[in-house]
Amino acid sequence: MTDETGPSRAKARSAKRKPAASPAAAKTPRPKRTKKSLGADFLAAVRADFRIHGAGVLAEVRADKPDQYLKIVLSVLPKDIDVAINQLDTLSDILFEVIVRKFRPAGEE
Repeated sequence: MTDETGPSRAKARSAKRKPAASPAAAKTPRPKRTKKSLGADFLAAVRADFRIHGAGVLAEVRADKPDQYLKIVLSVLPKDIDVAINQLDTLSDILFEVIVRKFRPAGEE
């Protein structure tokens, strides 16, 4: 099956599209839903479920499965939470000195 120019190659077939199931389906595309609207719908469903079943379910999960309860808590916290345990670290030295003087008892200078 080879000739002097090299092996013979079969011709590649072009891909064919399947025809639409019905002409009406081809004319009216299904509306697209954004990820944001799907997330909003999901949160609305969770909110409605919470209103029906209440905080009792959370208390039950906290008592029976604390690891799952912690996952729930962590899932609703913002991903980029800025935790500053010591707020005094963010103050300048001069501002810190002013605050200390303001709250120092009167006779202690």
